[in-house]
Amino acid sequence: MSLEAARNLSIPDLFRVLNEKLNLECTRLQETPLLPVVTPASEVESKILSIEDKARDILEKFIPSFRNLWNLLQPVNRLPQEILPHIARHLLGENAVDARPVIPMTHVCRYWRESIISAPEIWTLISNSQSELMTRSLARVKASRLSVSIDMHSFRVDPGTLGLLTPYLQNIDSLNVSDLMGIEELTRALPAFPQSTPNLRSLKLHCAYTSAKWNPTVDPFGSLGRTLKRLSLLNVPLYPSILSLGNLTDLNLRHYSFDDRMDTLLTFLEHNRSLEKATLDIRFTEASHRLSRRAAPTANSLRHLSILCNHPMNAQALVSSIALRRGAHLEISSLDRNTGLNDVLSDISLAHLSNLPSPAFLGYESYPRNIRLRGPNGSFSFSCFPSAGIPFEEFPLLPLTNVREFRLRHRTPQRHRSSHNLPVFNPSPFPALETLAVECDIDLLQFLSTLLSKPPILPSLKTLAFLNCVITEEFMEKLTQFASDRVNTTSARLHHVVIVHENGMFPSAASIHALGKHVPVVDVRFGTILPVDL
Repeated sequence: MSLEAARNLSIPDLFRVLNEKLNLECTRLQETPLLPVVTPASEVESKILSIEDKARDILEKFIPSFRNLWNLLQPVNRLPQEILPHIARHLLGENAVDARPVIPMTHVCRYWRESIISAPEIWTLISNSQSELMTRSLARVKASRLSVSIDMHSFRVDPGTLGLLTPYLQNIDSLNVSDLMGIEELTRALPAFPQSTPNLRSLKLHCAYTSAKWNPTVDPFGSLGRTLKRLSLLNVPLYPSILSLGNLTDLNLRHYSFDDRMDTLLTFLEHNRSLEKATLDIRFTEASHRLSRRAAPTANSLRHLSILCNHPMNAQALVSSIALRRGAHLEISSLDRNTGLNDVLSDISLAHLSNLPSPAFLGYESYPRNIRLRGPNGSFSFSCFPSAGIPFEEFPLLPLTNVREFRLRHRTPQRHRSSHNLPVFNPSPFPALETLAVECDIDLLQFLSTLLSKPPILPSLKTLAFLNCVITEEFMEKLTQFASDRVNTTSARLHHVVIVHENGMFPSAASIHALGKHVPVVDVRFGTILPVDL
């Protein structure tokens, strides 16, 4: 009987089949005729040895089969075949560049190994950092779309590895090239690029050195297909062919020695009508380059603009030169203690910000330094890296009468966390709040104590979302009571509660079930980010 047939049997049937086969072999041995007494001793000994050999062969034959059948009875081997690839995809995570995290799963047993190896989508992450794994992955992907990561340092050490990619270039969906030293290196690694990648949808080109030499006469991007939707450049100049791309939806431009003028970037944003999201981290080589010659801010199609503030003047120039349309999201962020975002926000034309149509989104990540955040109406996000509590009284956020979404990102290193002076969320400045999202390792019982004690407060509140928060059973009881009490008031019913944790530290199933009686949607999941649209 084959293992596949045995896997479909019930446990009693497996033992019955095994018992029948063993009884059959024992019966054959019993029916072996005995030798007459007159048979010479040597012949008797040879017959005995022959029977022993047969018995040993039977044991050697059935012991492995018994072990395989016994393994099939274990719960992990009763999982449906389609579940194992799903688990493997979860192991890969967002930052994986190859299938290394999945390899231990293929060593559990033969059933797991066959299930995972036969799933091409598990092996679509290709990296040239390990040639052996790259060879195995390419042999298993079949015709699936590939996400390829090329480390140019590894290419310089072993340039022949990328030759394995040649038959699969047309299947590349995402290409990430890191540690570039010049555009000629890219053309050497992929000689026919980009014509050889007609289905490319995402391209990342990262150069860690601003001193790298880029030959302006070598421009391989002119033949980039219309399929390209996402482009990420780090210290890579804006070649004319890149500026002519018209189908991008997502641009990530980071350059710490930007030679082009502001108007070059503004023209690109203006003409690319499909561009929805842009992340800009630019340091102009000359102060004059950041000045736009346009009489008015540039209109565009952006829905989300994120500006990384490396210098106050750069942030001011970008915010003042780009006019966001109605409903667009604006983020200003910084990880530099010395950037002085409070100065940025006060120096940027507040009239320009306040004229952004509601809802808009203004957020930043910085160390709080008596920050006074003002305008526009719409959605706000406050993100910080303080060493103590969150000083809500430090930023009055004026005016906030129309704020419908507030996201708090409080990322404090473990060594700086303190159990003293924990913050308490004050809902009074947000009378129109509909969505409250908390993304921090904080005890929600105390943080939301004011909100939970007054069910009629925030009458428009419909959604609560928590990422990596400390959620106790007592908090779940308070939240359930809060949701229940709002049903009996004129306030809006709580419709949506999202709980996301990267380590699976969730409340009990009973408390989730109790909350679900009063909240139509309770979403509990593993993850590292909250959903964008709550």
